[in-house]
Amino acid sequence: MTDDSIAPDLDVTRVMAASSEQIWAAWIDPAAIARWWGPDGFTSAVRELDVRDGGRFDVMMQGPDGSTFENLYLFDNVEAGERITYVHQGSQEYGLAPSRSVVTIEEVDAGVRTLVTLRSFYASESDRNRHLVDFQAVAGAKQLLERLEEVAVRGAGTVSSMSEG
Repeated sequence: MTDDSIAPDLDVTRVMAASSEQIWAAWIDPAAIARWWGPDGFTSAVRELDVRDGGRFDVMMQGPDGSTFENLYLFDNVEAGERITYVHQGSQEYGLAPSRSVVTIEEVDAGVRTLVTLRSFYASESDRNRHLVDFQAVAGAKQLLERLEEVAVRGAGTVSSMSEG
């Protein structure tokens, strides 16, 4: 499903004013990832974060209207500071099959700017439409990467002044 010959259903990139080390730090710290995971207006409570092959990311997201969304991701290919591949376990409640995502982290200017790419592959045309149309996944992914950059630039362990809806 992530073979280079298969086009992703979602493909979002952002050049960030942060080093790959800063971006990686924001990925592996539960307090940091809670500040950037999800689209604008959402808050996230990280219940488990183990970023390694076979690790898990269990997060409860809360939308601006108070609705909660349980999400479980299983990491199946992690190259520290360079690549993260995970499978979102889907949602019976929302009729979504598991989907695979690949995040790549590539320095553009050593220690100064980094290209982060998020690609997702959905199980069916129906899942693709639910994510891209109903859940506006492209806009959400762009917002997620913007928030990741802000947390990475400020430092994974520092308190952010980002508004959390």
